[in-house]
Amino acid sequence: MKYLRASKNPFFYYIALTLTFYLLVILLPPSGKVMATYNLDPTEYRMLLFLIYLPLAIIWFTAFYGYNKLKQYARSVRETPEGLGYEGLARGFTWLSWGLLVPVTITIVLHAISGQNPNFNASAIIISNYISLIFPLIAFSIINNASHRLVSRRGEDTTLSANKLIMILFIVLGVAYCYLVFKHIDGHGLTDSNNPYMIPVWLIITTIVIPYLYAWFVGLLAAYDLHRLSKRAKGVLYRQALSLLSRGATLVIVSLISVQYLRSVVPRTGHFSLSMTLVTTYLIFIIMMFGFIMISLGASRLKRMEDI
Repeated sequence: MKYLRASKNPFFYYIALTLTFYLLVILLPPSGKVMATYNLDPTEYRMLLFLIYLPLAIIWFTAFYGYNKLKQYARSVRETPEGLGYEGLARGFTWLSWGLLVPVTITIVLHAISGQNPNFNASAIIISNYISLIFPLIAFSIINNASHRLVSRRGEDTTLSANKLIMILFIVLGVAYCYLVFKHIDGHGLTDSNNPYMIPVWLIITTIVIPYLYAWFVGLLAAYDLHRLSKRAKGVLYRQALSLLSRGATLVIVSLISVQYLRSVVPRTGHFSLSMTLVTTYLIFIIMMFGFIMISLGASRLKRMEDI
């Protein structure tokens, strides 16, 4: 019985998944190519990989803590007219949080296999790309529906000027994204070095580019809806709590879009590399971490007001 209660706690999953990830980092066979590139022995390779991935545990913790606080508030307002909206937000950020941990765990296993079997390298890259896409695609769609539901409860519609601004931002983002993706591609062959996605161009367009653009668009719309929700709230304390929640959600959404954008336009090769891309990714993750902290604070304040 105690085990069943524990297994429903987000931190049970956080601990189990995090321990699994770091055990895999330590136990999986090292990459011969990486060791040769950086002149490392197997022990040094594992230590380096462990130290580089260690900060992720803190970021994952804030993500699981944030969505747990949001779930607690959603449960407290379940019977209210806005209950379904907040339940949707909690569910969407749950997908985002799991999407930070699950894909990277699967990816290191896949690339460890490809390190021992080079023929599997293309499959590892393809699977990693799609797993990284699925979680935010589902999460942003759920968050967009939930935020729209919350705003609609107040009888508000997005203004024409806001629509134009979002569309302009999306067009600029989309055009730049398409340019950066397709400059890597040479259509002469499936596994050519200039085709790092390892799939035909038409599949890249239909199953990677379009789904990512859709996810980012609905994510940006959700961030804007949450901002409007916080501005229209009645009561100073309620408005401040919602403002924390909306700013945190915006930071998480924008930073996650930035990470996905960076990873898409700098394609995975299946090999670990120390580069500015890695540094930039971690800086964006730190911003995301502060976003989840703000979500936690906002949700905690909302729940305290609800309990009074």
